[in-house]
Amino acid sequence: MTRGRRWAALLLLVAALLLAALGQIYFFYRRDYLWDGVVLYGLALLCSVLAWRLSRPRPAATDRPQPSQLGAWTTTHPIPAGLLALGLLLSFTATVLSQERGWNDSTSDVVVLWILGVGATAAAALWPAPWTPRPWPRWKIRLQEVGRKTWVEVAVVLGLTALAFLLRVAALDRVPYTLGGDEAWHGLLARSVLSRELRNPFVMGYLSMPTAFYWPLSWSLRLVGDTMVGLRMPAVLVGTATVPILYLFARDLWGRRTALLAAAFLATYDYHIHYSRLGANNVWDALFVVLALWLLDRGLVQRHTRPSKESPGEDPPVHPAALSQQGAQRYRYMILAGLVMGLSAYFYTGARLLPLLVAGYLVYLVVLRCLPRTPAEAGARLSWHLVILLILALLVAAGPMLSYALSHPDDWNARLNQVGIIQSGWLEREPELTGKSTLQILAEQFLRAAGAFHVFPDRTVWYGADRPLLGFLPGIFALLGMAWAIAHWKDRRYFLVLLWFWAVIITGGMLTESPPSSQRLVIAIPAVALLVAFGVEPLVGLIWRILNLDPKWQNATMGLLVLFMALSNLYFYFGEFTPSRRYGSATGETATMIGHYLHDLDEDYQVYFFGAPLIYWNFGTMPFLASEVPVQDVVEPLDAPPDFVDTAAARAAGQDIMFILLPERAGELEWVRQAFPAGRLQEFRDARGELRFIVYRVSSGPGE
Repeated sequence: MTRGRRWAALLLLVAALLLAALGQIYFFYRRDYLWDGVVLYGLALLCSVLAWRLSRPRPAATDRPQPSQLGAWTTTHPIPAGLLALGLLLSFTATVLSQERGWNDSTSDVVVLWILGVGATAAAALWPAPWTPRPWPRWKIRLQEVGRKTWVEVAVVLGLTALAFLLRVAALDRVPYTLGGDEAWHGLLARSVLSRELRNPFVMGYLSMPTAFYWPLSWSLRLVGDTMVGLRMPAVLVGTATVPILYLFARDLWGRRTALLAAAFLATYDYHIHYSRLGANNVWDALFVVLALWLLDRGLVQRHTRPSKESPGEDPPVHPAALSQQGAQRYRYMILAGLVMGLSAYFYTGARLLPLLVAGYLVYLVVLRCLPRTPAEAGARLSWHLVILLILALLVAAGPMLSYALSHPDDWNARLNQVGIIQSGWLEREPELTGKSTLQILAEQFLRAAGAFHVFPDRTVWYGADRPLLGFLPGIFALLGMAWAIAHWKDRRYFLVLLWFWAVIITGGMLTESPPSSQRLVIAIPAVALLVAFGVEPLVGLIWRILNLDPKWQNATMGLLVLFMALSNLYFYFGEFTPSRRYGSATGETATMIGHYLHDLDEDYQVYFFGAPLIYWNFGTMPFLASEVPVQDVVEPLDAPPDFVDTAAARAAGQDIMFILLPERAGELEWVRQAFPAGRLQEFRDARGELRFIVYRVSSGPGE
């Protein structure tokens, strides 16, 4: 690089950083001037691209790897083919038997057949399993051959996983404090599994969610405890598992450094931590999409070396025999990817995007191979028989649920029909109500969805943070990473991340009501972590290249940047967001306080709840936390002393009487006192000193 080009690149880089920081200031603090921020960011991205172009060395020519040739899979793999056929048969039988089974109809036969079908399909992917009568000596030799660098890598990943677990499990019963109504209803339905009232995992339940989700919840309630911790523990484990899976996925596609940056950011990302601490199924989407895409990539690509940093996607030539041997094993990953995609159909609605995402990626690979001079797809060998194996495995896993969707389309699509702007008729009504054109409304919807991570705060009580879903500094790196990915869109790896992110923004944001709604964008979180890593790595590399700095400090600088972002994320979540109790709404916070209070009572009470119309007892939170307490809603306002209290029955049951009143109905307390003048009054306030509810306790003993 000449001295002139070096100085020009340096000045452009400084300008890019200053413009990006200024644009972020507009996004955060001057939202009325949103388009000014967009223009500043556009200029910043332009300067960064020009700086990168000026500093980029001329790439060395490489030879394209020789394509692999796969034989007829069925004839060369008769046992896996037979196992897959058996899996299809068992799943089809389970699908037929599951039809017309009700909520509480026994499905033991269906579940057994379905599990056997999934197991047979998994065995087809794993066959032949290497086995020896005395495996320990062989494993001992292999472990001794592992290099020190690999052991360090394993230790780092295990350390990140442990950190992710601790950040998600610590004080799980208090962070977040509120037990949301949806969380509580999931817990109540999991209890119905334990009580055998709910026996069918292949139908739709609360909020049109598949009921299969309540089985892992019920196992947790039984093993961990029938508490908030037990309810939230599956999300903790799923959120934790996503971190090492993202590392493996990124390591295969971009190498160790990018993988470490992305996994470290995900482990400490406040948005992901929050949803990993809720008794809901949103966070499962992130695990399913990363796991499925990792397996899919391994099924598409012949691995023989790490991707080149200077020439992304290009690999040096390898001996044809080695390629043939690796290519013959790719079916294993395609089958496993299909199983993961099928299992995702039993959880949150957002996972329905995963098959469409995979289909779009495969179409891209087909189109890209038809273009001239496209080295970026080197190593990716799309074979249609592998795609068929992927689809068959998906059908095995998702068969009963897909059958239900076909026979009950209204139930299957109920939630989409409710929140989708097209399905609900919102898009048709809005031009009439606002006077805006349909195109303008769609543009506004897209803008709000696209700005979820950088401009607009969450509009729901699911998270409700007072800032966008990314902090200030991560927001800068994510946009720089987006520019880097767009500049490399012909590289299948970067295109996959772009497709992933924008597909979620459009389907989970733009085409739904009230964007941005954080609960619908959780599936994009790993993609955002990758974008942050894409921004950090090239930027630091560019600075080092321009200033000709010592390379040994480059990794340390990247690590410090991620550490700073991690500490910022953690301070925001645990230091600012958690004390604010924004999650779950004020109603949910009040219900949680009442539920905890009733659960901790030492005496038995008959409770009369004056909460309507703001809160009814069946809100979910209170029944989950205080399931053993008998409670009666007092719906109509009192205009005289209450005559519905049966003190004799309470005395016979050994119970005292308790009245719980919300502040909105505190005026009715005088009527209660007229009927029971000897009661004890107690007020309960939140951490901010705001009155939440009033308790009036009365003894039902003789003389009262």
